[in-house]
Amino acid sequence: MKYVAASAILFFGIAACSGPGGVNPSGGLMYSVPETPSVVYIAESNQDIAIDAGAMGSMNMAANSEAELAMAFTSGTNGVQVTTTFQKVSASMSQPMGGAQTATESDIDGQLVFTMDKTGKGTLVSAPEVKGAAEQLISPATFVYEFFPRLPGGAANPGDMWTDTIQYEITMSQGELSSESILTYTLVGDTVVDGKTLLHVSYEGAAEAVGTGMTEGMEVIQSFSGDVVGMFLWDPARSLMVSGESSQDLDGTVEVPGAGMPAMPMTVTVSNTVYLQGV
Repeated sequence: MKYVAASAILFFGIAACSGPGGVNPSGGLMYSVPETPSVVYIAESNQDIAIDAGAMGSMNMAANSEAELAMAFTSGTNGVQVTTTFQKVSASMSQPMGGAQTATESDIDGQLVFTMDKTGKGTLVSAPEVKGAAEQLISPATFVYEFFPRLPGGAANPGDMWTDTIQYEITMSQGELSSESILTYTLVGDTVVDGKTLLHVSYEGAAEAVGTGMTEGMEVIQSFSGDVVGMFLWDPARSLMVSGESSQDLDGTVEVPGAGMPAMPMTVTVSNTVYLQGV
């Protein structure tokens, strides 16, 4: 995003009953090459951003994105390798200072390849090139760490809980992003959707991120933190996430040191959804 010069990547990257649960063909609630190794996910995100600019008043912005992601799963050195093609992308951000920014799949050249261990911890193998200013709206590398929820990596039963830390740093041509989330997951139990028995997992925790960038020759620093809540449905028969949703309420600041202005308070609310196409 840009506020004067702020980067939207912070917001797009930050980026998802009863009975026995957690038993799949691999023997637990874990990632493995799924029964259907090629799938398509639809991911949507909406953000509302408000900045208190002091004497200049409040500045409100809205950002949204939708992506159609074709994913192919194969065996990898770290467990499972995922090759992602951004088939369709629509991202935009409106702001009071300047026109709307937009990005589409034509701004992404190449595929995103990463591996995951049995818990879902991702390792980047290669990332596509994002053209020009679209990099401020799209960061494919964040999908490596943020897209798939963490699993216990073994057998689990209703009521079981596990905690994981999701931490990463990304360097882009127009700035850097560091993020850390500590989330606690709970296997709620089974639920039936369209005749399929799925596992319902909820989670909550805290997230914080710091991003830096350059615009119009000035450095911009954004930092924020807050609460995260969400849930996802897991298909144990296919070893696949079927759907998920999450929300974040964040508070932070925007700084433009070169402008000689004090840090400006910022609030961000985020809602994300993802679902498997053709479930």
